[in-house]
Amino acid sequence: MKKQQFAVPVASPEKPSKKAWALKMSTIAAWGAGQCQDNQSCHSAICTITGEPKQLVVNLSCTARSEGSLAELVNLASDQVIPEMERRLGVQFEVRNLQFAVAGHEDLLSEPEHVEEAAISTAWLDHPLQIPHVAKLEMA
Repeated sequence: MKKQQFAVPVASPEKPSKKAWALKMSTIAAWGAGQCQDNQSCHSAICTITGEPKQLVVNLSCTARSEGSLAELVNLASDQVIPEMERRLGVQFEVRNLQFAVAGHEDLLSEPEHVEEAAISTAWLDHPLQIPHVAKLEMA
């Protein structure tokens, strides 16, 4: 008995399947954010890559721990992380959206501000789908 061979379609290397390409983009975006976060000057980072291979857009947002470490973080992202992401993808980014900020110290209220009880209507909680009654305004 002769064995039959079945042809299995394989995506060409030049045009990867959409799922494979999306997985590769998200993996490399996570790697890029991780490279920034691993640096001591970085407070937080997030990265996404969108688009088709010929029109890739990278969005990288990093927050530095202090103003003094901002330049170091900008250089890391621009000179090392983004070029390495392009190398790993095998494609240069068409658009680079890079955002940098410095982590701030918000002044939080020690006690929450309260609004007068009469000013807050909670009737909608009992009947959330009911259209509220609006009083007619009379013009003088």
